[in-house]
Amino acid sequence: MDFDIFSEMINKLNGVTSTKIIHQDNDIQEIHILANTLRAPKQIVRDIESILLTSFDYRIDRKVISIAQIETDDCDPIKIIKFGGISLNVQPNMLECSVKLLYEEEEFFVTQVGIKTVANRKKIVAKATIDAVEKILGQVFIFDVQDVISTTNRDITFISVLINMVINESEQTMVGSAIVKNDINEAIAKATLVAINGRVQKTNFDNC
Repeated sequence: MDFDIFSEMINKLNGVTSTKIIHQDNDIQEIHILANTLRAPKQIVRDIESILLTSFDYRIDRKVISIAQIETDDCDPIKIIKFGGISLNVQPNMLECSVKLLYEEEEFFVTQVGIKTVANRKKIVAKATIDAVEKILGQVFIFDVQDVISTTNRDITFISVLINMVINESEQTMVGSAIVKNDINEAIAKATLVAINGRVQKTNFDNC
């Protein structure tokens, strides 16, 4: 089992600076994470559980994950893009998803229309969310939805969203997760924002 790939994927999570995995054969003994202070340790641990399970079908015991947080240049107070609401209109052959995001006391609305398929029912929510983010940034063709994965673990269902970002012909993959509470569509939108928010703050989109 290639644990270097595990480390590379974990390092894509927002807030994570570096990862060290200690293992014996195919069993992970310890995961040591160096992170900034933008996100709570519990959120980072949950994302690590999600990404290892959904991407590699590897179930990790959260007790072996230790996180050390340090202040970095990225830890200045930032304004994040917040979830404002969502609606999904399902018709015989079509899906219509409307997403509202909040940023700097302004509301941004986007509606995405697509064909009604099982896969697209989840993806259309993430697509509408990234369209709204691009509207906020005043840029288009930056983000693309790679996958939306639903996983149930110990009676808890969570969503993992993989987003591709292309800046100046350089492609990066970002991962976000959110627990499904009452509405799976809301969880998809929030997981998408988790994947994007940290990267948005650190990227200069004016030169895209």
